[in-house]
Amino acid sequence: MRKLVFIGSHLGYPMDRTPLGGGAMVGLQLARHWVPDGTWELVVLGSGPEAPSAAAEYARLAPRPEGLVELGELAYARFCREFERETTEWVLSRRDRLRPSDTAIVVNDISEGPDLEALSAAGYRILSLWHVDVVDYFNKLYLRRLVAPERLTRLHERLRAAGVERVLPDVLSLVFEKQRETVARSRRIVVPSSAMADTILRCYGGVVGEEELRRRIAVIPWGVWAEDAGPADSNRAEELRDYHEIGPETVVLMTLSRISPEKGIHLLLEALRLLEADGRLAGRDVRLFICGEPAFMMGQAYHKKVKAAAARLKQVKVVFPGYLDAEGKRVHLSLADLFVSPSVHESYGLNVVEAMHAGLPVLASDHYGVRDTLPPEAGRLVHYPSPKKAPPLLAAALLEMISDRERLKTMGAAAREAAEAMPFSAAAEAVRLAALGMIG
Repeated sequence: MRKLVFIGSHLGYPMDRTPLGGGAMVGLQLARHWVPDGTWELVVLGSGPEAPSAAAEYARLAPRPEGLVELGELAYARFCREFERETTEWVLSRRDRLRPSDTAIVVNDISEGPDLEALSAAGYRILSLWHVDVVDYFNKLYLRRLVAPERLTRLHERLRAAGVERVLPDVLSLVFEKQRETVARSRRIVVPSSAMADTILRCYGGVVGEEELRRRIAVIPWGVWAEDAGPADSNRAEELRDYHEIGPETVVLMTLSRISPEKGIHLLLEALRLLEADGRLAGRDVRLFICGEPAFMMGQAYHKKVKAAAARLKQVKVVFPGYLDAEGKRVHLSLADLFVSPSVHESYGLNVVEAMHAGLPVLASDHYGVRDTLPPEAGRLVHYPSPKKAPPLLAAALLEMISDRERLKTMGAAAREAAEAMPFSAAAEAVRLAALGMIG
């Protein structure tokens, strides 16, 4: 019988109250959607305390009693290495049962994944899910996009060939070497957007050959899962309208994400400050809901920065509802007139699709995933020449959109129609078939 071993360090956590990001949520939904039918088995390896699916065997490895959210960069790097070692040993020690000839390995993470070189050498076929291009993320967040990501990977190749790569700090190895190994050892590479696929081809075409790499990559946008499809609690929504004094003329803006530097919330707040400063919001009643909790690593410091920027606004009232479960998201989305995704880096943008499914138009930075998912009639994209130039561009687009409430409604209807054509169940099945297809 064929077996699918699904490995994800963020699996096993209660995602209704744990802010681990979109990749963790996709992993949880995949584990829930994959229900073996007697022709195949599902095994899940994670670090969290709860089995993500009753239909799968679950093993908790490299457990952290305190969870992952509070870990800093170095502590998280140590966790990555522990999870890498324990998951690799777990699989290899069960080769009699999990025979490479009839077992597919699906990896939900890159830096946090198992030792793909060791698993590949043992004969296992590997499918990797790319929720984040770690090198591109590192370049944008830490190097401020000083060079193109393909130049960084070429530099890494030269260091690797010279043997110098081995003396780099382990944190950099988790970024560069782990991602390179993921490319080299994966029979199939699943990415959520065509832009991410293009970046991977530019960065790693020389590792396995451009045509071979192109053959391995599959673009599968995640879409919307069933729990996002229910109606909002109308009583709770009305209570929130009363509490926040949201009237018929109030313009409600909303953003929903981990509170982390790459999400660009500070850029949105600066755009609103500019609109206040020059009087372009005069006479308008505006609310901004910033939904989410600080991410691990840089999240806490960034949260303070965002709070301080929000406090400087004099006309726009900013609300921080915190982390929202599925029902909470539906209720808050029902309050909004416009969803804003101002991210500096976004590999896909699950929350954009959720907002679209709720019937909201979207104003988004021109990031990876939104190019594939947001049709022009459902919102507007803003290109950032640089983060410093982003706020005035965001401000102009924001003012234009909220000045025409009827057009926002028309855009929202188009957004819902586009999202309904992207069910997560189809994406989950495509990944399952691709994984099991590697072993016949």
